[in-house]
Amino acid sequence: MLLLGGNITIQSIDWWHGALDSTGEHDGDLLSRIGELNLNFGLTDDWNLQVNVTGGNRTMNFPGVPNIHHRSEGRTGLATTKVMLRYLVSNRDFGPGDRFFLGFGLSIPSEQTLKEDPFSLGKQGLEHTHFAMSEGVYRSVSEIQFFRRTESPFVLGIVGRLEVPLGPSDYGYLPGTELAFRMEDYWDGVVSPNSGATIIQVGGGLVWSVGESLITFNVQAPVVFETNMVGEAAPVDSRTDVWITSLSLRKMFDLSGLFDDQEEEEEVNQHHDEEHHEM
Repeated sequence: MLLLGGNITIQSIDWWHGALDSTGEHDGDLLSRIGELNLNFGLTDDWNLQVNVTGGNRTMNFPGVPNIHHRSEGRTGLATTKVMLRYLVSNRDFGPGDRFFLGFGLSIPSEQTLKEDPFSLGKQGLEHTHFAMSEGVYRSVSEIQFFRRTESPFVLGIVGRLEVPLGPSDYGYLPGTELAFRMEDYWDGVVSPNSGATIIQVGGGLVWSVGESLITFNVQAPVVFETNMVGEAAPVDSRTDVWITSLSLRKMFDLSGLFDDQEEEEEVNQHHDEEHHEM
């Protein structure tokens, strides 16, 4: 079986923090429009291989006077490629039922990443940015997902994912290990001032079955979103408000007939070769 899918996710982060220097307090909106293409191939009845490619655009809308810390700007390009091997404990693709599986894999970064330490640049009074499409590091990924669908159009479930960086980026950045809590980040072996975050999100979705396709609309919002925007030592207040919406489409293709036709053709060709040899 082959499952092809696509997903569009829009994440809006409304942020604010108090004055760090003479440029005063800062606030803005970081809008991410991320598209994902995924291919899922069934190796056996219990195991499948999935490849996800993500990319898109991130835009910072900063209404204040541009300064070395912030300005209106954007980033566009490839983000990451993930290769996952999944074990299907229970998988009901259409109609009521449970979807439960375990996954293990590798996250491959793109070159659309920060190439200099923004905190070092800030200390020197130089212009810098804190966001990019990719973190620039390889990660091992382990995950568990469980969703339950009923006759109701609502989908309830839980997703747990552990991502462990395998080493720093080519530019000296080493992000923290992530579960619900993110551990400290490092730039060139020095702890990043805004390290650490605890994020717990809840969400719900609507599902439509159209022919052999499945369409899902999902909305997520954090119940816990604790980030360290400006560093623990900074004597300023800060806040972040986050909303996430996504729309996905999946369609399944049965390739068994194709493989059967190929095997049948090979048998016919072999039979012809044997007859030709006997003649």
